[in-house]
Amino acid sequence: KLKYPKKFGRNTREVTIEGEAFFEVKPDKNKPFIIHAGKAQIKVLGTSFNVSAYPETKQVEVIVETGKVQVLNKTTETLQTNELILTPGDKGTLVYSSNSLLKTTNQNPNFLAWKTHNLTFKATSLVEVIGNLEKVYKVNIRLADSRLNGLLLTAQFNNYSLDFILKVIENTFKIEVQE
Repeated sequence: KLKYPKKFGRNTREVTIEGEAFFEVKPDKNKPFIIHAGKAQIKVLGTSFNVSAYPETKQVEVIVETGKVQVLNKTTETLQTNELILTPGDKGTLVYSSNSLLKTTNQNPNFLAWKTHNLTFKATSLVEVIGNLEKVYKVNIRLADSRLNGLLLTAQFNNYSLDFILKVIENTFKIEVQE
């Protein structure tokens, strides 16, 4: 969900998100772009970045592609860091359970795959591959045997269909995919 006014206010451009979105924000120093995502507030002047704010995950993640982003913890009772400044390659996470803001380097090459359908796997466990496929293609995939979870896949798929990717997995590991 993305909520926004019919017309932005005089001093800010504010939206509210629930779910995931990629933003490319046009610079305007006099009118910052502000995103309300769960318990986080993301403020930018001009940049591109991904926001993941699914209510069921009980956290908000921001990954910066270009520019600079400020992430604020909107909860006032925190004793933790209340603000992060993120630059390209940084990942900011607001974890609800500990009410903490964490800054790390983004290690997930597939953070935009939901948008681009470009997937990269480097010795990635099959269970993690399936998690990515479920998110990108909005499907449920179940492994019949948990011993398959640890199989490692190294592959790159640039905007391929789910059927094609499943065929590659099927042929690589000599397993059968059933619908």
